[in-house]
Amino acid sequence: MSDRRRLAAATARDLAVAAARGESLAPWLPAVLGALRAEAGVGVTRIDRSGASVGISVETAGSGPVSDELAGLAAEVADQHPALMALSPTEAVRVSDLVVIKDFWHTEVYERMHGYLDGRYPMAMLLHASPTEVMFIGAHRSSSDFGDEDVEALELIQRPLAAALAFRAALDATTAVLRQEGEGAAPVGIAGPAALCADYRPTRREAEVLALAAAGWTNVRIARQLGIAERTVRKHLSSVYEQSGRSGRAAAAAWWASLQDND
Repeated sequence: MSDRRRLAAATARDLAVAAARGESLAPWLPAVLGALRAEAGVGVTRIDRSGASVGISVETAGSGPVSDELAGLAAEVADQHPALMALSPTEAVRVSDLVVIKDFWHTEVYERMHGYLDGRYPMAMLLHASPTEVMFIGAHRSSSDFGDEDVEALELIQRPLAAALAFRAALDATTAVLRQEGEGAAPVGIAGPAALCADYRPTRREAEVLALAAAGWTNVRIARQLGIAERTVRKHLSSVYEQSGRSGRAAAAAWWASLQDND
């Protein structure tokens, strides 16, 4: 594995773990910047259409924060952006593959969405899409376009991140249902033997193993990533199951995520 691919894989792992935990992705974006060699900046953008007007929020690295004023200007033209309709969960999209890039630089869409950071060569990939929200990871260069190796690196980063975000969204939705159903009744999720385990918290290593297991990683893959034996992974998971009073990965992952929400 090349150093570049290794860096992208490590970045993908860290982003996926943060997403599965429901944490901000911002601390890990500088690593994305390095993996993609995106000297003009990278960001995770959310476009929200649930209200009367379109809203945009962006977490960035390598460029200044996106102010409310800039976000508002971008929101007004977002639907005209050539890449938005082409965003894909399986392939990275370079804007230069869709339009004549030199002509694009003279458009209002470019000025409002890329011009403030001189992001002359944008590239993006879809993370999540619903009727009310679009979320994507994007990168910019100012002096030269992204190459095929850069496209491959972004795709490598996107796959586990998108899966972790989907997992977290499903987990949050399920937790919301349980909380709603449990209103006025005994707490859902702590009953019987589990009540005896209410004070248990995973060790740092157990938490690392559990986070990767929650993101869908196999025991073999977790062992390789953490530099431990597969039997050690099984031992950590068994310890979590026994001490948390939960049986199986899904139940343990849901329990662990609820701890993060309450901390």
